[in-house]
Amino acid sequence: MDPWHYIVLLGAVVVVFGFIQPRKHAPAPEDNMAVRNMETALEQFMENMEADNRDMVNLVAKVQQDSQSQAKLREARIDQLESRCAELEQSLSQYTRESASQPAPSGSLEKLAYTAEAPEELPILRDEAQVQDAAPTIRTRYSELFELYDSGKSVEAIAKKLSLNKGEVQLILQLSRQEETNTR
Repeated sequence: MDPWHYIVLLGAVVVVFGFIQPRKHAPAPEDNMAVRNMETALEQFMENMEADNRDMVNLVAKVQQDSQSQAKLREARIDQLESRCAELEQSLSQYTRESASQPAPSGSLEKLAYTAEAPEELPILRDEAQVQDAAPTIRTRYSELFELYDSGKSVEAIAKKLSLNKGEVQLILQLSRQEETNTR
């Protein structure tokens, strides 16, 4: 082979290699437009986010002011109710002092007044018939439960039939036993 063949062959390899290699070219104007559109969209998004944040801050401040004004109104109402309660207690104690100094008419039942000095006093009924009329027994209030229990049903079956909790049925049965021992 002659030297010029080598040169031609080498030139051909360079030309083929040049076509195979990707060309580096300047970015297309379409790419620049896409970047600008993206930047514009991001700027609008940030502006919207800032506006939303300002609105949220204003809303939180308004809610705080509303809750503070409502708390002030509640405190004023509580003060007003406490003063009214004190007035009523004074008038009640005055009424009880006046009624205690006057004798009760004969033949009437005892009238009970709860005083501020002794609020734990409870009415005292004079005979046992009044006690039974005033508070029905547990057996009378839960007659269906006790019918089932006396017929031999289990606590679970009673609870299911009466749509009660098992603990409620057990509690009612225990209270009934205590009531029976207290009346004996």
